[in-house]
Amino acid sequence: MVITDEFKKKLRKYLHEVIPPDGTAADTNLSDEDIEELLADADNIYSAAAQGWRLKATISPMEPGQITKYSIGQETYERSTASDYLSYCMQMAQMYDEMAQKLDNCSGSFFLNVRRPKVL
Repeated sequence: MVITDEFKKKLRKYLHEVIPPDGTAADTNLSDEDIEELLADADNIYSAAAQGWRLKATISPMEPGQITKYSIGQETYERSTASDYLSYCMQMAQMYDEMAQKLDNCSGSFFLNVRRPKVL
């Protein structure tokens, strides 16, 4: 796959790894080299995204801790666990794998042969 700035930006968006304003790639979980490697090894951007989510599942196990539930009455807080984050990463990888497979299946072509009907 040809690596362009547009593809790198799009892949970062698919992986929720957008570089913050006035920030650098060091402010994200994946470096520019990681993004380029994912694109170089993939057939299409969806395959790269699927592999990227698998990579995030392995390198970011401590990403949990986000608040998933918040109640004002009785002040209930609930935070995500490492298992929740791993499950989310794998679901995202599966979704992008399915998108890549659909793209691969649509890339072929076929011929149609049509006969003109006999008209009086």
